[in-house]
Amino acid sequence: MASKFCGIAEEISNYYQTNYTNTTFEEYTLISLLPYESLRGKTVLDLSCITGWSSRLAVKLGAESVIGVGISPKMVDIAKKFEEETGGSKIKYIVRDIVDIDKLGEFDVVWAIYLLLHAKDIDNLKKRIQPGSRFIAFVFQPDVGDSWPPDNTQTKKYGREFKLTSNDEPHDGDEIIVSLYTNDDGQKVSFNTYWYSRKTLLAVFEETGFVNVKFQKVQVEPEEYAKNGEEYWRNILERPFLIPITAEKN
Repeated sequence: MASKFCGIAEEISNYYQTNYTNTTFEEYTLISLLPYESLRGKTVLDLSCITGWSSRLAVKLGAESVIGVGISPKMVDIAKKFEEETGGSKIKYIVRDIVDIDKLGEFDVVWAIYLLLHAKDIDNLKKRIQPGSRFIAFVFQPDVGDSWPPDNTQTKKYGREFKLTSNDEPHDGDEIIVSLYTNDDGQKVSFNTYWYSRKTLLAVFEETGFVNVKFQKVQVEPEEYAKNGEEYWRNILERPFLIPITAEKN
């Protein structure tokens, strides 16, 4: 997996720097779950930190220290370079395969923004759910029906497309090809991810010792909502392709 993401590191970095839906949707949803200053004095483990935007968000929300873990050396290098340019000092980045990670210590919050999307099977899914007093991640919409599979004629305007490779309706562990449009010319970068049902996700979190497992609502940043209008954001709010899941350690 490391080599796969190393090969597309620059494209993914460009996507997260230029596609405003990331800050409007995922980042703002995280902020709604963890309001400003709610992480003050807390330690955060950021699994699958990509190019560091989620680690930097943790600091923005008041975290005392953050360890960002990524599997791609190139992506971690991009994250480190950003810290060097901005003078950040509260984040330490580590290149490591999360499923084989040694215990890095105790953390108040573990967030794994896109980590669970890459679990090939249920055993792999369990290994990705790391201990912490609180765990936060995004998962694919876990309910088959009106919200899934997504309507790509709608999701493309947010810079994303999703292709289920096996069935008309997903089953646990089915592969989904995610495409991110990196510019307005239609260029895109694609990678494989995996879908799990609500029932399976609840069972895995409970088995790994978590309680108060909740599927949360997505949020859109109010200024961008007003700028683009209700109709533009209707699909992502009523038929979200990603939703946050939160859990607490028993």
